[in-house]
Amino acid sequence: MILQVTSTSVDHMICFGDAAGRVQECALDAATKGNRYINSCLRLNEEMKGIDNLATQLKIIRRNVDALDSAVNRLVRFP
Repeated sequence: MILQVTSTSVDHMICFGDAAGRVQECALDAATKGNRYINSCLRLNEEMKGIDNLATQLKIIRRNVDALDSAVNRLVRFP
């Protein structure tokens, strides 16, 4: 009877050790992927820093194109 309890306890400890090892592997994998994601976000953020300047330039160009379009439409309608 004691041998059976000891054997079962050993089996449970082995199972627990395996499960703990797998949890550790999964946690490390998740941390690695999380760090990769964070680094990608930081890199994208750095690359997007100049986008505000570009947006301002596009707004100016859009206003100029709209003004040119209006002027051309006035000239075409009233020869």
